[in-house]
Amino acid sequence: MPKLFGTFGVRGLVNLELTPKNVFDLGLALATHLGNKGLVAVGRDNRTSSEMFEHAITAGLTAGGCDVLQFGMVPTPVLSFGTRHFSCDAGVMITASHNPPEYNGVKFWDRDGAGFERERERMIEKIVARGGKRVDWKKIGEVNQADALEPYIRAVLKRTPKFEHKWKVVVDCANAVGNLATPRLLRKLGCKVISINSQLDGTFPGRKLEPVPENLTLLAKTVVDQEADLGIAHDGDADRTIVVDEKGEILTGDRIFALVAMHHLKGKKRPRIVTTVATSSVLDDVAKRLGGNVARTKVGEPEIIGEYRKGGGDIGGEENGGVFFFDWLFCREGIMTAVKFMEALDRSGESVSKLNKSLPPYFQVKKRVECPNHLKSKVLNVLVKRFKKHRLDRTDGVRVIFKDGWLLIRPSGTEPIFRCFAEAKTRSRAEELANLGIRELKSAI
Repeated sequence: MPKLFGTFGVRGLVNLELTPKNVFDLGLALATHLGNKGLVAVGRDNRTSSEMFEHAITAGLTAGGCDVLQFGMVPTPVLSFGTRHFSCDAGVMITASHNPPEYNGVKFWDRDGAGFERERERMIEKIVARGGKRVDWKKIGEVNQADALEPYIRAVLKRTPKFEHKWKVVVDCANAVGNLATPRLLRKLGCKVISINSQLDGTFPGRKLEPVPENLTLLAKTVVDQEADLGIAHDGDADRTIVVDEKGEILTGDRIFALVAMHHLKGKKRPRIVTTVATSSVLDDVAKRLGGNVARTKVGEPEIIGEYRKGGGDIGGEENGGVFFFDWLFCREGIMTAVKFMEALDRSGESVSKLNKSLPPYFQVKKRVECPNHLKSKVLNVLVKRFKKHRLDRTDGVRVIFKDGWLLIRPSGTEPIFRCFAEAKTRSRAEELANLGIRELKSAI
């Protein structure tokens, strides 16, 4: 049986790896999984192919007897919110998140607005392999539209007091759907907002969608040129947030997570932070300060939600700038992360650079190496043998733990690559560990 799901959802090149027929089959499989009945929310990002796939998933769902509630273009957190808000039995988001415009994807959500657990993904794969069940013409589902964005905006504002300071913020949503929510919310909370890459354009001409330093040079320059207090960047579906300080320095995603966690968990007794093996040791420092603990999982949204459901938790997050506020939504919430970061900044009354210095410094290096998918498991086996003299964590890929840092080499669940992360308390040591990882990885491949 072919494996369809990656780290989170099904993703591929449009009309090559991911076609309208594939997406129809996924919709029909979901309807079959739900017992050929129920209400399913459908949202999409603004890629040039997303409307086509919205039609395809809707056709599959209704052919399988489900009613569909279309939200149209929305950020992923709004789809998660709307699935629960409108009491739907499941949700579907058409997005490829941070991938280039020639990609698209399908993500499934349960009635709580959380990504499908691995077991349910396997069930969908089995149904696709054998073929879903179509209903009689009298039982074909209905299609209706609903506005999930306005209730979402109201709910965020209801739980967020207006800021005391008039912060000047540059927001870069990469010509994508984050523009529908974040600039508007920050203005309503009292910020002066300067938007760049703000027009919706499914070819994403302003910058590449992944909010990594090499793609945020314009944002960093604009923050400095406009003498702004900070900059905020999203990926293609606004489930990630990256922050630029007033000097144009870009904070890492897990550092943003740590600063937000320090603020959000203040006053909590023994808080539990759920994160992945790829996240900085600064989260352990935060947990120690708060008298709590850290639970580490495989990389991927379903893994974090699975650990939360198994052992509880107060906040979750990944190294890429995706934070989970379990008392709000069960998804990576880039928009709420931006709001909560601003709230933490407002309470401190300090600059972003000073707020950042309130936590111990760590240096990270992130690299990638291309590797055919069929070789990934063999490469991992070779790496385990190469590093057998060190302390290893096999939760996800190979995490090699040294006295003064760590190295993680893991296969991507969505692309034919290996990711190599290294962290240490000095930049030179982090570079040294990353170079070691890349050398051994290339040799193993």
